[in-house]
This record gives sequence, C-alpha cells and structure tokens, in this order.
Amino acid sequence: MSTPFSDAPAPAPALARTQSLRNKTEEDGLRRALEIVQAQSRRLTTEDHLSPMSFCMGVLNVAASAFMLGRAPQFYWAYAGVKSVALNGVSYYLKRRDHQRLYLFDLCHVLSFAYTAASVAALVAWAFPETRPAVAPYTSSSAAFRAAFALANGPLGLAVPTLANALVLHSPRQTAALFIHISPPIVTWAMRWHPEAHERAFPGILPVRELIENNHNDIAYKELVAPALRLYCAWWLLFAAWMMLDGRRRGNVGVRLRGDGKKTHDTVYHRTLGGAKANALGKRLGYDPSASHKKTPVAKYLLAHFVLCVALICVSPFFYRSFAAHTAFVCALLCCSVWNGARRYYWIMTQGYEKRLRALLPEERARGERDEKEE
Repeated sequence: MSTPFSDAPAPAPALARTQSLRNKTEEDGLRRALEIVQAQSRRLTTEDHLSPMSFCMGVLNVAASAFMLGRAPQFYWAYAGVKSVALNGVSYYLKRRDHQRLYLFDLCHVLSFAYTAASVAALVAWAFPETRPAVAPYTSSSAAFRAAFALANGPLGLAVPTLANALVLHSPRQTAALFIHISPPIVTWAMRWHPEAHERAFPGILPVRELIENNHNDIAYKELVAPALRLYCAWWLLFAAWMMLDGRRRGNVGVRLRGDGKKTHDTVYHRTLGGAKANALGKRLGYDPSASHKKTPVAKYLLAHFVLCVALICVSPFFYRSFAAHTAFVCALLCCSVWNGARRYYWIMTQGYEKRLRALLPEERARGERDEKEE
C-alpha cells in the first residue's frame, strides 16, 4: 500500500540541500562556473546580439518572406532588395570591426552588392517613372537575368551547405551570411516561375519579358550559361591577380601583426584553409600557416574554385528548365539552413556551457596540451 501524501517526509531544509557547498573549494568552483555562464551570456548578447527584439525580428522576417512568396511572389525581389541594403551594411560593419574587410572581395559579396545596386535602381525606376528610360535597359536585361540565375542556383546556392550557413534568428552576422547565399536562388525562383505577375506589378522594369514571350525550351544551352561564365571569369581573373600579387601576403593568421603593430586583415582564402591551423582542405592543398603566403597552395585554391564554380554554372540550366527541380533545390537549401540553425541552438543550450566548464578540469587541460604536442 502506498504511503499517503500527508505522510510523505517533509522536504529537506535549504541549508541541508546545499550542505555540500559549505566549503571554500566548492564555493570557489561554483563562483568560477558562474563566471563562465555569465561570460557565455555576454558573448551571446554582445557578439551574436541575442535579445528579445532580435529574435522577434528574425521570426517576423521568416514569416513575412514565406507569406510574400506564397501570396505575392512578384514583390519578394523588392523586399529582398531592401533587406540587402541593411544586411550588406551590417556585414561591412562587422567585417571592418573584425579585420575581415578583404572578405568583401569574394564572389558572394561582390554579387550581393551588385544585387543591391540593381534592386535599388529598379525601385528608383518604379518610384520615379521619369528615370525609367535611363535605368530600365539595365534592370530589364535578359542576359543579366540569365547570368544571375546561373550564379544564384550554382555557386551561391551550393555555398549554403558548404559553408554551413544557418538560420539563426537572433544573429545579424549569421542572417547576413545566409542571406547573400540563399536569397538569390529564391529571388530567381520567384521571377522565373511567376514572370507575368512581375511584369504586371513592375511593367518594363524587370528582366521577365523574355520569360513571357519565349518558351524556356527555345533558349539554347549556350545562351543560358555564357553570361554567367563571362561574369565569373572576369571576377576570377581580377581576384586571382590580387591574390597572387597581394592577398596571399595578408590573412590574419594566428596573432600575426603588421610592422606598425596592427592586425592584418583576414582573407577568405586563409579562413577557408584553416587560418592559424590548417584544416583538412588546407592540408590537401599544402597550406602551411607558418608560410601562408606561398604561391602553390594559392594557385591550387584558385584552380579548385574555378573548376567547381564553372561546373555548377554548367548544371544550372537544369533548374531553369524544370519547375519541380528548381523548387526542390530551393527547398533543400531552406531545409539545410534550418537544420544548421537547429544544431547551433541545440549546441548553445546543451553543450556550450558544458564545454567551457570541462575545459577547467585538470584532465581536460592535460589532454589539450597532449594534442598540441602531437600536432
């Protein structure tokens, strides 16, 4: 027979429950653990900008995007254009602060700023009809749309899983990184499969007339990939020349300082290959953090970038000709970003604090020292 609730033993007094903490050593340990928790909280609020407002804005952005794509896809490009102005500004501020301004030479950022300029020009042409004759020939260019489509649904789209871009609702940094890669595929999806709605809302301004007048199967394969290949090759030649002449000597590797005692600006090349500690890709390409300026790894990196991006551009017409394939591709990118974001939130809430507390244990410190010696 179970014990009646009224006969259950009374809860232990608070003093008894905390009796094990009534010594100096454990009290100091608890204070140190509290310091770690507070440091983690400060990092989330200062670096990741975690706050009720930032999280609320992130949720509303997702809701607004989903509603617009389902109810009025012809307006999504304008919404994305306004966001690109704000997020590119945030991205520049953060990269300037963190000595990462040279990241902006990378293909993704160059294309993102180009989209910002094009979308602002299109909005100006729509808001001020007198400017339309001067602006519309550029914003309604069919060749420009084909280039944007191939790049968006090729190199930019693949960057979402490759770089583990995550939908982190509260973080401007993570949002900006995800936006420059996932927004172009979504914008081109809306224009490609809803051209009539775009033309009715913005007549003569957007590059959708070719999509309305011609059947997509009538456009030759060469015409679908040539504009993107020309644009990519132009960027690649300039970027490769800069990397070989100057960029390879930069890179914020470890705590290296310039001659004037200031930090050098990091580059995407150095970050991708591991920075101060070569990752698997860096080791494969022969990257040496102590001599990160060597030409051979840079040349291998540039060649790999070229081969991969050209291959992806050449595959993109498959999405141009198939609504089902293009929709599946965009949905896969969305699912990937959501999964990466979920993993990040899970890590913060379960393993982030534990990892920092474990680092204080003597055996963990000894293990870290052994690992460093082995490397």
